[in-house]
Amino acid sequence: MTRLQARRIHRHDGVAVLAVVGELDLDSEQVLADATASVLDTGQVRLILDCGQLSFCDSRGLGLLLSLRQTLDDRGGSLVLAAPSDQLLRTLELTGADQVLTLTDGVEEAAGLLLPPGATGITGNAGSG
Repeated sequence: MTRLQARRIHRHDGVAVLAVVGELDLDSEQVLADATASVLDTGQVRLILDCGQLSFCDSRGLGLLLSLRQTLDDRGGSLVLAAPSDQLLRTLELTGADQVLTLTDGVEEAAGLLLPPGATGITGNAGSG
């Protein structure tokens, strides 16, 4: 089992980016829940999860992602999953969650969906989260 890590890697114009690395399951969902709560506590409601290194996601992890999407929607924000791994993409497709969650090929594409018109992109390191 690869321990889950969720690091805040960027912030720009109210968009936060968290890199999610490892396995998202019953034993690790609290790591992501805490990291996303930290983002929400700052008032940010537009979030990109960079899932390129997320190697596994079980039903608990999927439930957390769907709950996070709903929370952000309720606050007038958005969630985008960037660069989902093949395993995550299969899980999302099998469950139909790919029809509910917004998916992109990468962080820059996700930023294009979330940044206000005229913004130039996601830059800068916001530290670990």
